[in-house]
Amino acid sequence: MSPQNSSNLPYASPILHISYWEFFQQYYTPMLQEMDVILKSMDDDESISISEAAKALALTEETVKEIMTREGLQNINQKCILQIAMYGNSPLCRLLQRQCLCGALEKYGPEHIAYIYGLQDEHVAEAYRVNGYTEVPAQTLQNILDKIYVFIMQ
Repeated sequence: MSPQNSSNLPYASPILHISYWEFFQQYYTPMLQEMDVILKSMDDDESISISEAAKALALTEETVKEIMTREGLQNINQKCILQIAMYGNSPLCRLLQRQCLCGALEKYGPEHIAYIYGLQDEHVAEAYRVNGYTEVPAQTLQNILDKIYVFIMQ
């Protein structure tokens, strides 16, 4: 048997080069929206299941149970789901943790963007330099995140 001619096969690159904003919109925004719906729909004394919390935080149920045991949590209410997020190990939890550590900033420098979003310092600094930014107001983070490009696997 002769080998197939690979030039006749359809080829789709397994790697995409997209703006971080586009990646954020595709990956994080649906999870953050789901978390927002859960938090807004819960009363103070209402709780959700471990599986719902795990799904919302992109964690395994086992991880949620381990955190609950370690932190002495009996159920998952509004306060507890955020507490679980602060100890979770998913990319979403780590993003939330880094944002909380930085606090609610009015303006973001390149060091904040690199840290919170887990981006390479030099790429963020270059995007700031090329676009003439020194700081970016919180309400216009999209402006800088749209100018930072990342590679992702399809």
